[in-house]
Amino acid sequence: MDPRRRNIKIMALMIFSGAIIGSVLGDVAAALLPESVIRDFFVLAFDTSKYGLAEPFVLDMRMFSITFGLTLRVNFMGLVGMAVAYYLLRYYRV
Repeated sequence: MDPRRRNIKIMALMIFSGAIIGSVLGDVAAALLPESVIRDFFVLAFDTSKYGLAEPFVLDMRMFSITFGLTLRVNFMGLVGMAVAYYLLRYYRV
């Protein structure tokens, strides 16, 4: 295996964890900041309501039912977290 290639699982895990940590930090910053435009920038997610399903898809088979749904809320700090994770991946090789 080529040592210059990165493991895709590690990359996805790092970027996903960067998004989660960034979103949590954004929520904490929003809780600490007073009501202002800056707080709204951290709190409000980007408008992702027009993508995906409006309501969860339910597959009812009488004996069991399966509900499919995914909600994606992306805020500014989540994007910053993903960017920092990607930057750190440049120096991390597995």
